[in-house]
Amino acid sequence: MSRGEIIVLILSLLFEASLNQLCEREIDCPKENQDVFSSSTTEIPSLLRPGVTELFFLSSQIETIPKGAFVKNPQLEKVELLSTTTTSIEPGAFEGLVDLKHIEISSTPLTWIPVGVFKDLSNLEKIILKFNKLRSLEKGLFDGLDKLTELQLHGNEIGSIEDGTFDGLENLLVLNLAKNNLPAVSTHWFSNLNKLQILRLYENQLTSVSEDIFQNLPNLKEIGLHGNQIAELSPNLFPHKDKLNKLLLENNLLTGLPEGFFVGFPQLKTLTLQKNKLTSLPPVLFGEMPKLTDLSLSQNSLSTIPKGVFSPLKKLKKLDLSKNQFVKVYAEYFEGPEKLVDLNLQNNKIKSLDADLFEKLQSVVTLRLAHNDLHTLPEDIFEPLLKLKKLYLSDNPWRCDCNLIHLHLWIKANSDKIVSAAVCEYPEHLKGQNCCFYTDHYCGKHVVTSGCCHLRVSRVPVLLLIAYYLN
Repeated sequence: MSRGEIIVLILSLLFEASLNQLCEREIDCPKENQDVFSSSTTEIPSLLRPGVTELFFLSSQIETIPKGAFVKNPQLEKVELLSTTTTSIEPGAFEGLVDLKHIEISSTPLTWIPVGVFKDLSNLEKIILKFNKLRSLEKGLFDGLDKLTELQLHGNEIGSIEDGTFDGLENLLVLNLAKNNLPAVSTHWFSNLNKLQILRLYENQLTSVSEDIFQNLPNLKEIGLHGNQIAELSPNLFPHKDKLNKLLLENNLLTGLPEGFFVGFPQLKTLTLQKNKLTSLPPVLFGEMPKLTDLSLSQNSLSTIPKGVFSPLKKLKKLDLSKNQFVKVYAEYFEGPEKLVDLNLQNNKIKSLDADLFEKLQSVVTLRLAHNDLHTLPEDIFEPLLKLKKLYLSDNPWRCDCNLIHLHLWIKANSDKIVSAAVCEYPEHLKGQNCCFYTDHYCGKHVVTSGCCHLRVSRVPVLLLIAYYLN
């Protein structure tokens, strides 16, 4: 390739990259079949130019969408109103749009959608009604939408939904009711949604979940219940486990979990339990989960863990136990997940670690022990960690005396692995100094100098020792 051709290629790539930045959203660079109306638009145009199948209103001043607003444009397949001033939609607003597949009305002050708005839209596949002010949903609103596969209702103020509202949506795959004001969930809402794969109920006001809520949902792959106020879960809450790959339970008020609660989830890839109130775990909690690689129990109130509770989790790579109440950590806690790469024990109250804690965790690359109550460590505790690359030791009250010499020596030999250094807390005259750089003193066969830690032969004659210091 010639120099000129290379320059042309570089310029074309730069031009393409700049176009991509300018066209981050679909409406930023309309295609031939798209028309975009902005803030100057105050009503729905009666007639569009030929060939337009997708219509967008961005920050338009359209307060009402009247009945038959699009009747002269039956070719439309997509209609979106984004950040408009719309406060009302009349029944029959979209009548005549027999080919319509996609409707979005988002970020508007709309508080209510009457039954009849979506009437006769039999080809509709996606409805997005997010971040409006909707307060309730009525039965019949979505009747006749046999082809609808996705319904996004998150970010509203929905506090009530009539039973049967979703009954006709037999092909629905995604239902998002997150970030609303739902105080409870009725089993009847989902009784006919046999094909549903994703159900998001997170960040509502749920305090409990009925045992049979998921009874008629055999194809669920994702359940989002995080960010509620759920204090207890029924042992039989999930009757259909074989397809579930994402289960989000964090940021609730859970104090405990039923025995064997996570047994029988062969496809589960994501499980979140952080930010709850868990004080203990049952002896048997997990079954084999060959696809689960990350598990967080951070920000709970755990002070102990049953022996081998993680043993079925053979593929676990990352385990987060930070921000709990652990005082001592034992090797038996980690029997089973021997492929761990990242272990987080930060922000606990750990005073001591088992000498053989890491004997079976030889794959650990990142180890976080910062923000605990560690004064010292067993000798050679890090020796099994042959793959270790990042070690966090800061914010512990390290006692820099002769008992910590082994740690000094190890740090000297592995200084490139220390991400946050150990700093002396005791004795008082060494407080604040890096544990590897404190005042010289002599400890048996070890001489610890201001340069770091150096091994010396014991029984060194006094004169030679004095000479050493003088030099």
